[in-house]
Amino acid sequence: MTRPGPFPAALPPGLPEALRRIGTALGTTVGRAAVRDVAVVADAGPTMGIWHRTVHEFATTLHRCGAFGRITTHRLPYGHSADPATLPRHRAGTRLTLLLTDGAGPRWRTHEVEPLLRRWGQSGPLALIHLLPHPVWHTTGLRGWQVLLRSPAPGAANHRMRWRPRGLGPDVQGLPPAHRPDVAVPVLELAPRWLDAWSGLLGGGPPSWLPMTVMFPRARVPAAPAAEPDPTPAARVARFQSSVPRSVFTLATMLSAIPLGAGLIEEVRGALLPGTSLTDVAHLLVHGLVRPADGGHTTFAFAPGIREELLATGRRTDVVRVVELIGDRRGSGGEHLWRLPRLLRGAAVHRLPPVDAESGPWLMAESAVLHALSGPFLKPAREVDEALAAAPADRTRPQHAQHHGTATTPATPAALTALTAPSDAVVRLPGDADRRTDQGKRRPVMPQQAPASTVGNGRTRSTPTIWGNIPPRNPNFTGREELLDKLHQRLLREKATAVLPHTLHGMGGVGKSLLAVEYLYRRMAEYDVVWWISAERTAQISLSLVELAPRLGLPTGSDVSSTVASVLEALRIGVPHANWILVFDNAESPESVRQFFPAGGPGNILVTSRNPQWASVARPLEVDVFMREESKQLLRIRGPEISDAEADRLAEALGDLPLAIEQAAAWHAETGMPVDEYLRLLDEKRVDLLRGTAPLGNQHPVIAAWNISLDRLEAKSPAAYQLLQVCSFYAPEPIARTMFMRMPPSPITPELDAALEDPIRLGQAIRDIGRYSLARFDHRTNSLQMHRLVQAALQFRMTEADRATMRHGAHMLLVASDPNDPSNALRWDRYGALYPHVVVSRAVQSDETWVRRLVVNEVKYLLRWGDYESCLELALSAYENWSRRLGEEHSQTLQIARWLGFLQFSMGRYKEAAELNATTLEAYLRSLGPQHQDTFDALGNVAIDHRVRGAFAEALQLSDSVHQQYVQLIGPDDPETLRAAHNLGVSLRLVGQFRRAYELDKQTRHNRIQAFGQDHIDSLRTWLGMIVDLRELGDYDTALTYHREITEQATTLLGDSNPFTLSCVRLLAVALRKAGEHEEAGATAEHIRSELVRRYGDQNPESMAATLELTIHLRHRGSLDEALRLGTEICRRYEDTYGRHHPHAVSAAVNLAITYRLLGDAAAAQYMDAVALDRLTEMLGATHPSTLVCRTNLASDHYALGDPAVALDLDTETVRRSREVFDADHPSTLACAANLAMDLRAVGRVEEAEALHGDTHSRLLRTLGSGHPAVGQAFDRDHRADCDIDPMPL
Repeated sequence: MTRPGPFPAALPPGLPEALRRIGTALGTTVGRAAVRDVAVVADAGPTMGIWHRTVHEFATTLHRCGAFGRITTHRLPYGHSADPATLPRHRAGTRLTLLLTDGAGPRWRTHEVEPLLRRWGQSGPLALIHLLPHPVWHTTGLRGWQVLLRSPAPGAANHRMRWRPRGLGPDVQGLPPAHRPDVAVPVLELAPRWLDAWSGLLGGGPPSWLPMTVMFPRARVPAAPAAEPDPTPAARVARFQSSVPRSVFTLATMLSAIPLGAGLIEEVRGALLPGTSLTDVAHLLVHGLVRPADGGHTTFAFAPGIREELLATGRRTDVVRVVELIGDRRGSGGEHLWRLPRLLRGAAVHRLPPVDAESGPWLMAESAVLHALSGPFLKPAREVDEALAAAPADRTRPQHAQHHGTATTPATPAALTALTAPSDAVVRLPGDADRRTDQGKRRPVMPQQAPASTVGNGRTRSTPTIWGNIPPRNPNFTGREELLDKLHQRLLREKATAVLPHTLHGMGGVGKSLLAVEYLYRRMAEYDVVWWISAERTAQISLSLVELAPRLGLPTGSDVSSTVASVLEALRIGVPHANWILVFDNAESPESVRQFFPAGGPGNILVTSRNPQWASVARPLEVDVFMREESKQLLRIRGPEISDAEADRLAEALGDLPLAIEQAAAWHAETGMPVDEYLRLLDEKRVDLLRGTAPLGNQHPVIAAWNISLDRLEAKSPAAYQLLQVCSFYAPEPIARTMFMRMPPSPITPELDAALEDPIRLGQAIRDIGRYSLARFDHRTNSLQMHRLVQAALQFRMTEADRATMRHGAHMLLVASDPNDPSNALRWDRYGALYPHVVVSRAVQSDETWVRRLVVNEVKYLLRWGDYESCLELALSAYENWSRRLGEEHSQTLQIARWLGFLQFSMGRYKEAAELNATTLEAYLRSLGPQHQDTFDALGNVAIDHRVRGAFAEALQLSDSVHQQYVQLIGPDDPETLRAAHNLGVSLRLVGQFRRAYELDKQTRHNRIQAFGQDHIDSLRTWLGMIVDLRELGDYDTALTYHREITEQATTLLGDSNPFTLSCVRLLAVALRKAGEHEEAGATAEHIRSELVRRYGDQNPESMAATLELTIHLRHRGSLDEALRLGTEICRRYEDTYGRHHPHAVSAAVNLAITYRLLGDAAAAQYMDAVALDRLTEMLGATHPSTLVCRTNLASDHYALGDPAVALDLDTETVRRSREVFDADHPSTLACAANLAMDLRAVGRVEEAEALHGDTHSRLLRTLGSGHPAVGQAFDRDHRADCDIDPMPL
């Protein structure tokens, strides 16, 4: 069918087993010929070339698994003269057809392939295997619907399958009449869990509804819709950037700097972005950025204009890294083709090679990079352009063979002597990259960015290893030399002392941030790490530090707090980089920002702020207005014709405020207006300000200066002016240009709407804004940023009606940028960028349902991200505002209330959560009634509150009721019902019903695997509960095996810092102890307790449980004093958190009592256990496992006090109850029986004691094995067994 291609196969682990299971399922057909043959059809669309090896390996795996009969391979399309991929009609009903595709070819978008798929689905079983992951299917032409599917018989053809809507994705009922949804074709990821779910549909068993993604192929090809104009390169790149993860966009920008050969693509991906995959390369093809060259599958070309846009949008750091990588890999023998590394270093280079099929792609990449870098690189760029223009077009096309790898022909002696003279070398100037270049068609310019370490050569002396988020340098920076020197001297002295932040303090507009930026560019060579943090909100600080983590070589966990803690610790110890500087820009409150400072370390912290409170916690350096000479200098740089006297008068009128001076200079440069005329206008604007209430105190000069520019902009470009008005309601943070490229759901103003619809008009509006220095556009981040004073000036000019219109417009643009998928980690960057603008624009006050939905999505994002404080602030604000304006029973008020209640529970604010959850439930009952699904969700929150207060029986009753109502309302297999079943299992464990919990968890896990797959987080959570059930039922060996397996799987799938993974490790320590692996258990307990406390603090429920577990191991190893100290501490913490009578607090006291007895204080132990027994019996009942453990330990206390008769009575009854609750062979029953034998011997009933001792020992040997320590201890007639309580998770 296909030759293996140059790209690696992308087959997942476990595929052979999954295919074998499909074969087994098909082999169960009864009463007719079984489906045994397989037809593998490979899409041969223009973007499928990179998948050739994957398709080839898939077919090979099918052959090797031995589960099928005859396997044939076919192509789609088959050819121009025949029906594509025509399959034999003979025995079609016994053939399984698998079509592998990326869904990106034109036949999918025009639906031409659908009649053929329909015929196949009417003949036999058919499935489409989508080679891209499910989240990106919407970008292809293969549309799917979420349905529930059921097969009437094993191996049935698709037209015999029955389906019903699932309530997810597009509405299937909305299909046009001609598009009958009667042949459902499953669409599957190439992943074992997707294939397993499908095999369940194919192969026998009781018929059940299974969730599936399907397509409904048409019987006829519909008429082609009217052609839409192609998007501009800028619009296409912007859409691509907003649709893919950051790593994919970084890969695209890196590849834009080199020829697109398969070998080079794989080298860049493997060396610089090892976490990316073949799927990430496919994104470039699917989004139309890259196309195959000349129909081949080893060379590619960027669509017109795309390479330039990517270079303009990307970071110079990435470009330099990829240029150096390819240079290192090609070596000196390839320098005649790849001249860029030497050009960028300012070294002598080879003369231009003749333009041919080999050199053409290299020269085209060289030209694009040089143009993007601009400045001194324009001269060699023009030389390359002239050579390319003079060559025939076919000479610039790549030779396929040249790009399979990086091997090159050795340079000839002539080539080695063709070096240009050193005088022709290009020297890079730091400031040049901010300048535009216009040569022929405009090429975007990449802002200055310091390169990261070059591959293979180590870091250069002139640049930091890590350089992140620093704003572009101001090319008109003037003066401030004394301040820069003072700042440098202070930071140098700081090297010898502990880290104490330095602050640049001053009023708005004096240029604090610009001063910090200038310092960093001047002193970049003195640091290994330079990192800029927008510090107005803690969520932005967290996001920036998380972004720094991978640059420091640290893993990024799924929760923000652990990742931030790792970054701060790495900076504190100076590993891997000791020489660092963090800049916290616009930091308002010291209390909220200081928590993000490293606790010491070898680096520097610089803060810019208007808040004078920083002077008490940092070393302040005041930044004042310009000295008069600095004001005059800046004015005359932009306007050399301004006389010294005129400049002096302007500076006087503007108060020497740097921001006002720069504004006036920009105005003069743009308009050429005489100074006297400008001063007259300035006086008029100042009078206007004084008549009203001027914003921001005494900032009259700069506000008046801006009003002059704003008047001109309003007259010249209403769309640009209105865009500024809208942006004035956002935070003074970067505003992504992509926010302006999605049409809002409702109009704003006619002029602005027209600009938003047309990328050309929008670009012109942004350029008009830049001409008057009213905002800065950062090409590196493709974002616009306004100073807070400009925003104040704009809002001051508006009427109340204008403010309402423009604030509404700001909200509509935010809504248009909402991915509406806050649970998807791939969208968290977008939500993080939107968050400050949602807050500042007062989105919670909007009357629009769309905007309130965005607020709820931001709350969900912040909760999953782990920024609880910011989440709480936003959720509380929304709840209070909506309760007041919409009413407490409005659907969105109740929705935010549910999320707020869960957030408060997650933060340990149990009382607040319980009160809110109760109020929310009452409102649901009044407004929707008891049978509504939202009411069930609210009941689930209340069940959690019952667990928190220790009312486990009430929680069980409520959880059971919720589960039964879900079953009746939406069926037993719906994901919401499965979630309720999982929660019921939690409640069953808490009341000690482990056998019932195990049976329920086992069924729930099976159903979740059928619905989501084996490696889905929900399936794993239920599996973990099932493992705990097994452990508590006494099957320690099996539980330990499963615990090791799930811990390894969670670590692989989620990472070792994921909260679920950490829970697995904590419970693994318990399983190891129960199984007798005490040494490994102790080491695991120490490690996980340290990790949890470091990441979440010592009051987190998981941290508390890990501390309690560690006290048990300390006791086992004989460290009784430390066990007593830590046990007393954790016992008090449980009481403070849950209350003294909570079963978890009482359980901690029972464990602590054992330590007291072993230290010789049996009386204290007896008192504690007696009180605990009364409380546990009252709260949980006389037969709860925890109550039985407490009775066992209380008997040991009496035995140690010399009262074996009381111990005998207690142990006799405990053994009887334990045999009823568990069985005679459960380890807890046998531990108590061993103690009972000692009691009998102590009261003189030796014969009974010996018989019971022998029986107990043999049972323990059979249950636990000879190697378990408990078996050896039971053989010792003088050793009493101590039993610990392991509290179940709430």
